[in-house]
Amino acid sequence: MESYHFMLALLIVGFLMLGFGFNYREHEWGVRLIGVGVLVTLTPIAFRLYLALQPVS
Repeated sequence: MESYHFMLALLIVGFLMLGFGFNYREHEWGVRLIGVGVLVTLTPIAFRLYLALQPVS
């Protein structure tokens, strides 16, 4: 259950970063914030793939 809370927290933080970055997209740091927000939002997908591809022992 902890992994779901971790993924949910990453999604919330990523969407907040996307929102703030989009509001300040005319500044250079706003565009960078959008980029980091996209990476943080896609991190749960990579984490979920990592968990799914773990070999069962």
